[in-house]
Amino acid sequence: MRFIFLAICLWFVLIHGFSQEIDLDSLEQQANTLSGEDKVKVLSELCWHYGPVDINKSEMYGREALHLALSLGDSLLIAYVYNDLGTVYYRKSEYDSAIVLYKISARIRDKAGKPDLVAASNSKIGAAYQELGKFHLSAEYQIKALKYFEESGDSIRMSQCYNNLARVYYDNHEYYKSIEYNNRALDIFREYNYTYGIATVSGSLALCYEMLGDLERAISEMEKALSLFRQINDKSNIATALLNLGHLNRQLKNNDKGIAYYTESLQYSKEADDMHTYGVTISNIANMLTEKGNYQKAISYYNEALDIARESGIKTLMHQAFRGLSELYEKQGKFDKALEFKQEQYNIRDSIYNIEKYEQISDLQARYETEKKEQAIKLLTAENQISSMQIKRQRNYILVAIVGFILLSLIGILWYNRKRLQQQAAMETEKNRYRKQLLNATVEATEIERKRIARELHDGIAQQLTGLKMAWQLIAGEKSRDESDTKLLEITKTLDHTADEVRNLSHQMMPRVLAEAGLVPALEDVLEKALKYSSVSWEFDHFSMDDRYGEKTELAIFRICQELINNSLKHSGGNKLSVQLFKNKNTIVLMVEDNGKGFNPELKKNGIGMMNIASRVDTVNGEISFDNSPEGGTLVTLRVPLEQVASTQSEML
Repeated sequence: MRFIFLAICLWFVLIHGFSQEIDLDSLEQQANTLSGEDKVKVLSELCWHYGPVDINKSEMYGREALHLALSLGDSLLIAYVYNDLGTVYYRKSEYDSAIVLYKISARIRDKAGKPDLVAASNSKIGAAYQELGKFHLSAEYQIKALKYFEESGDSIRMSQCYNNLARVYYDNHEYYKSIEYNNRALDIFREYNYTYGIATVSGSLALCYEMLGDLERAISEMEKALSLFRQINDKSNIATALLNLGHLNRQLKNNDKGIAYYTESLQYSKEADDMHTYGVTISNIANMLTEKGNYQKAISYYNEALDIARESGIKTLMHQAFRGLSELYEKQGKFDKALEFKQEQYNIRDSIYNIEKYEQISDLQARYETEKKEQAIKLLTAENQISSMQIKRQRNYILVAIVGFILLSLIGILWYNRKRLQQQAAMETEKNRYRKQLLNATVEATEIERKRIARELHDGIAQQLTGLKMAWQLIAGEKSRDESDTKLLEITKTLDHTADEVRNLSHQMMPRVLAEAGLVPALEDVLEKALKYSSVSWEFDHFSMDDRYGEKTELAIFRICQELINNSLKHSGGNKLSVQLFKNKNTIVLMVEDNGKGFNPELKKNGIGMMNIASRVDTVNGEISFDNSPEGGTLVTLRVPLEQVASTQSEML
């Protein structure tokens, strides 16, 4: 299988790539001595340059830069860092996340009147869409960016678009057009002596020559790419070049060279945490094992590739593994298993390319049915050898009728099963809708009851306790000072403490600051009160949260954050807590991170608090994820779609 190199889409730092090598140790020392905007820029440099060699460090420096940029409140600096983090997720093959971060950066730059930076972001977005197989969107963003760069005469950034458009033409099988755009980019890269760009173009040209049948030239270009990537120690692209050299040598029947390249590719892709390349390499090795007849080991490798593909959501790798397993079982004569994986293969392929392949599936289905009747047919043939031609003809008519009946029956069964599954899906959808309505009603009733109890506690019992305390103090003042004075004083303190407890309980059940001032002040208040007397230091950053979002939504986010803070205090054992709240174009995002002992899956599964969180997330159509943070603690991310916020506000009106 051919594998494409990382597109050249990282333009805010591309110019640095044309200069000398970066001393990362020196940059790290420099970051420790700086502050403010200068420190953000150095952290961003570290985020970029660690990307090819240590993706975890790259993400760590990107997050640190974002935290500092948000505290400074400089919008262009914030956009700069979102751009960095988008690149981190691009390198990790998490392209959906990369697109979200790139679009946030582009939106901020557009508001700041920076069309050159917006165009650079558009090119990155196009590259990420290319990796997801969304070629129309990829071409749209690349051409939009290229138009601006050509008008402004920016040759460096033009080369980026040329390179990425070459990818688009390659994936659409226009190989001569792809070579044309690759050569345009190559001229500019050579002018600036940009090693990474030259290497990437060499690899891309190799893939084009392979598709045009010129394998010797393809290997020559791929070896150039490998040599250049080794010079800059880009482990991810080294792994990709080795993978492609293995594939090219296999086509020339150089299987020993092929397996050697694959083995080295596994090493580099694992070091770079590039599971996409690792999975494709594993799948290709499985294919070689199948050709050698080592079926059991091949199945093991294909299953490992499938696990990686499912975990990372890489549909093209799933398609390759399903296809390999189907062909393997077909060679073994296990047509039922072959049919099962062939159906999986085309289900995945339909989701990528929207192409139906019913004829081939039907062929496998017929072969599977035929296999089950093979012995009976052989016996019938032996008996008919002593019969006349007329009897043979009659038997053939009967056989045709039986096969026709079986085929019609299969079609009928498949149609019936499809209708039944559609009905079951519709019923399940209706059940889910009812469950959600019931959940919303339950949560709403709970909050209404909380408000009622809070009002009664605050306006009734709390005031009565206060009045009782004042009356008690008046009576105590009239008494003569004797031994009972001490008891009276103790009772007065008890009443005072009880009144305070009732008042605090009232505020916890329905925080007044949330209703009066909004979500940001309410979260600041709950952090202050919850952590004031603890050993935990905390930080709270927020961005683009000036609007109100409706009582239901704000209350859900508040309660979820409150539960997460309590969980961190009780279970994490950490001494730092960070809360971030911001809004992008379509989503409100809450991130809670600590440096404790990490995420406990059993706590998430069985804890009452976690079940309460899940219920509240469902009421606002949100999504929540629990991950181990780079610093060793827990990172929880909540996303609430703004469509839900809008519907909540309309319900209130």
